[in-house]
Formats: sequence, C-alpha cells, structure tokens
Amino acid sequence: MPEIDHSAPLKPVFDPVAPEKRIDSLDILRGFALFGILWMNMPEHGGPSSSLNSIIDQTCALLVQGKFITIFGFLFGVSFSLQWMRATAQGRKPTVHCLRRLLVLFLVGITHTVFVWEGDILTYYALTGVYLVVVQRFRLSQKTILALALCIYPVIIVSDEVALTRRITREIGAATFRDITPARLHERRRRMVDSEVEQYTATSYTQRVQERWEGLRESLQRRDTYIDSVFVYFLLGLWAARSGMFRDVRPHRMLLRRVLWWGLPLGVMLFFGYRESAMLFAAGHTTWMVNSIFQGAEAVGRPILGFTYVAAILLLLQNERWLQRLSLLKYAGRMALTNYLMQSLAFTLVSYSYGLGIYSMLTGVSVLLYTLVFFTAQVYLSRWWLSRFRFGPAEWVWRSLTYGTLMPWRA
Repeated sequence: MPEIDHSAPLKPVFDPVAPEKRIDSLDILRGFALFGILWMNMPEHGGPSSSLNSIIDQTCALLVQGKFITIFGFLFGVSFSLQWMRATAQGRKPTVHCLRRLLVLFLVGITHTVFVWEGDILTYYALTGVYLVVVQRFRLSQKTILALALCIYPVIIVSDEVALTRRITREIGAATFRDITPARLHERRRRMVDSEVEQYTATSYTQRVQERWEGLRESLQRRDTYIDSVFVYFLLGLWAARSGMFRDVRPHRMLLRRVLWWGLPLGVMLFFGYRESAMLFAAGHTTWMVNSIFQGAEAVGRPILGFTYVAAILLLLQNERWLQRLSLLKYAGRMALTNYLMQSLAFTLVSYSYGLGIYSMLTGVSVLLYTLVFFTAQVYLSRWWLSRFRFGPAEWVWRSLTYGTLMPWRA
C-alpha cells in the first residue's frame, strides 16, 4: 500500500462561494433586477383602459422595459468573470467549470420554456454564454473587451431595425418598407393582440406545452448566432468584474457619477424622442424610415438607463443608511434563479386559462399591485429560507450538478 505524503500541499476544495463571502452589492442588484423583470414579464393587459392605467403603462415603458434585462445580462457577465477568476486562482480548469455551469443552465432553461413559459431567458443566456468562454480563452484585455462591446453594439442595433422592417413588410404583405403605413401597422397589432388573447384564454396546458416545444425546436434549428445586445451586456459585465468595481467601488465613483448624470437625461430624452416620432408617424406626418431611426435610438436609450440604475445603486450603497434600506434585496438576489422561476410559474398560473384565467381582467394598476405584493413576499420568503438553508432550491440543483456532488443543504 503506497504511503501518503502528508507534507504535500493539499489542492484547495473548489466549492461555491460561502454566504459570508458573497458580494452584497451584486446580490442587491440582482434583487432589484428581479423586481423589474417581474413587472416587465407580466402579460399585456386585457382589461379595461383608463387614464390611470395609461399612465402606469407609460411609466413601465419608460422606467422598466428593456432596462432590467440590461441589468440581468450585465450581472450575468460579472458573475461569469468572477467564477472564471476564482476557478483559475484555485488551479482548476475554468473552461470545463463554466461550460458545465452553462450546460446545467441550458437544461433548466429548456424545462422552463416547455413546461412553464415561452418567454424564458435561461436557454438563451446559456447559449450566448458560450461566447464568453471563447472571449476568456483569448485572454482579451479590459480595453479590448470594452472596445469590442462598443463597436458591435451599433451594428446590432441597425441589424435589429433592418430585420424588424423586413418582418413587418412581409407580415403586412407590403412590397417594400415604403408601403408600411399606420393603418397596416394597426391591423398587424390587432391580429397580434387577438392571437395573444387566444393563447391566454382558449388554450389548454397540453396545447401550450406542445406549442412551446415546437417553438423551441424551430428556434434551435434556425442556428441563430446569438450575438445581439445581450451579448454586449455580458461583455460589459466581464469588463466591470475585471476592473474590480464590485470589490471596491471607491476608485470608480467618478465613473459611476458620470454614468448617472449623463445617462439619466440622455436615456429619458431618447425615450420621449421616439414617442414623439411614433405620434407623428401615426398621424401621417412622417415615414416609417424616420420612425425606425428614432426607434433604434430609443433602443440605445434602454441600456443607458439600465446602467444608470446600476450606477445609482452602487453609489447609494456607499452610504450606510441606504445600505441598510436596500439590504433586504440581497436575499432575493441570492436566490435569483429560484425567484425567477417562481415568478414565471406564478404569473402563468394566474393569467392562463388553465390556471385562474384572469388575463382579461389585468390592467396597469392591477399588474403593478400584483408585482409589488408578490415581489415583497419573495423578498421575505427568501430571507426566511436562507436563514435555514445555504441555497435556494434551484441554486442548490444548479451548483450540485455543476460541481458534480451534492452540496451541503442546511445553513
């Protein structure tokens, strides 16, 4: 029997980060993002319209739509980079670890897509995350990553607008984009609303599962490149993690102040610029091409406002009072995957005909109230759960499959 060399250094155990070593600012931002994701993902309102509902809908469009998905993508990139650096520092193979992590996320995403909700982002994040592995393998510098993100983003915005114009032209049966008129767009919108109402009110669960499965298969068979704006947010997350911003905010306060004071007015201005353009187009005073340009500009303004939120929260967390006020969000953030899946399950059961079927009664007011009540419950439930267990249920599964061993369950 060979002797064991007790003098040899032991290889460090590569386990998930202990709760006391987690970065609170990351978890608080995740919790904050979960609130916006819930509000944004609630279905379009089928209930009666009113001035108050209209105000709330416009507020959601200004403050929520496209902003919180930016934060989620950015934080995914930050976490990916921290995981990579941690695996490297402990002498492990970061490529293998991160690919296993993405594979498990992909499987969770497929299950979520087929059996719960077709608006899933997990599958998409897992596929797009493979590009982050490639970027890390090339060992690009911070400046190169930032330059890459800023260079490809305008190309993505233009490509998206061209693709949208082509799709609308095809769907309304027009010869060219010059034939896109407000009347034709209104008719297209009406057909989309009718289709959505039918999905929510007249489709069984079995039908929805079959339709989701077919949709997922078609999506994967299209062999999309998965390089779009979300990939840019991933890259910016890599850049931020490498800069050390989440380890020590103090050296970055000037940058964060600039993002806040320049980003807020610019994002708001681009939003209202597009709204004005849309009204002019609806009145027949301008063309689809002009409106499309403003629409692309508004698409740029969404992530700008999203990063403004990130900058504002990171700056607020430097104040002890604000740190205490926002600290509850970290519990929801530590269970981000579980809470995201819980949100999907809850609002589909509330909205679809195979659940409570209240889609036709939803309004801007009721959706906002539902979001506030449900998310508050999630925050306190997360705090209760984490006082007894180390991970959320979905996080435990994700980590156990990633590390290839059952993680300790009790706190």
